[in-house]
Amino acid sequence: MEQSGTTQTTATGFTVRCEREGLLMALQAAHAVVPTNSPKPILTNMQLQAHEDGLEVNATDQQVGLRVVLRRLQVLAPGSVVIPVRQLVGILKESASPDVLLEVGPQHGPDQVAIRLVDGEYVIPQVVGETFPSIGQFPQTGERITVPGSELENMIRKTLFAVDKDRTSAVLGGVYFAVADGELVMAGTDGKILCEATRRGEEFSGPIKAIIPAGTINHLARILASGTPGEVELAMESKLVFVRVVVAASDGANAPAIQVELTSRLVEGSYPAYRNALPKEPQHRVEFAAADLRSAVRRTALMTSNASRGIVATLEAGQCMLRNMIATGGRAEIPVTCAYDGPSAKIGLNAGYLQSILRVYEEDSVSLELNGPGRGMIMREPGMTYLIMPISLPV
Repeated sequence: MEQSGTTQTTATGFTVRCEREGLLMALQAAHAVVPTNSPKPILTNMQLQAHEDGLEVNATDQQVGLRVVLRRLQVLAPGSVVIPVRQLVGILKESASPDVLLEVGPQHGPDQVAIRLVDGEYVIPQVVGETFPSIGQFPQTGERITVPGSELENMIRKTLFAVDKDRTSAVLGGVYFAVADGELVMAGTDGKILCEATRRGEEFSGPIKAIIPAGTINHLARILASGTPGEVELAMESKLVFVRVVVAASDGANAPAIQVELTSRLVEGSYPAYRNALPKEPQHRVEFAAADLRSAVRRTALMTSNASRGIVATLEAGQCMLRNMIATGGRAEIPVTCAYDGPSAKIGLNAGYLQSILRVYEEDSVSLELNGPGRGMIMREPGMTYLIMPISLPV
């Protein structure tokens, strides 16, 4: 995320010694933000800034900015370099050296960066003469919220897949984020499927309402999954979201840790009042063993296609029969045991949506809430609500 002001890419005397694994973690965390192509070629690189407090790795595509800070290192000479990150990542991944020395010195010329490892030495070019955009700083004042990293990662995993991937709506292409009255809410929907995650806590006072771009949430999800995340701090200011978290490598108490700060623009607009589509009391319920339903849906979906993902669930007392809706390419009839005492019913569903929910669903049993013709089918587990809208059955 580009802020006003730029940082000159000079690197006189830049010399840093640090753990190879820690630097690799930092570069990989920021790597996803670096665009493959850009009208500003400098953005296809990364900036490394060495100062007394540590080494900063900066990347931006002008919508999302990411700063990663390493503390366990020696800054032998402060400075700043802009380098081709993919080349440096490849070098560090192939090395077994415990540490790495990065140096700009007269012996290689001012346009070169020396990379010294126990098992090899390299020299790569740096970008000079251009300016690298500065990355927004996490606000020092104002309201912020704190969420355990593992819990936020779980909330993201169970909502992000429901956003509008076809980009028909900028608003639905983002994740709804709200804090108020002791509740944190994240939600994603494309109008046909809805996933809402909630977490209660006295610290969630708010009020905050925002729509965070799905791409930004994707970056955050990858960062949280890259190691063992600590507490995640989030702040909103001037149509921007700021995120800060410390992530440690997952291989021991002495593993390196990185501090990641992410800055992104928010999506402008109003999120639909989706809770109005959630009936308070269902007409009927049907109970399944989660593993049985997951298997039955997966097997029925084998006979669907990208052009038609529809399946039909026929409910009778004690049993549900699943069939693919369009049988031109073959037919599946998969029975699955259930607990149901309502009237005989047929429901058309998108197999892809149902599979997506069942992949993240963690309870041993599934209770489907049926709400009548044209109304959505709801599934719940602690802290989660899922809604799938039915599809029309062939006449």
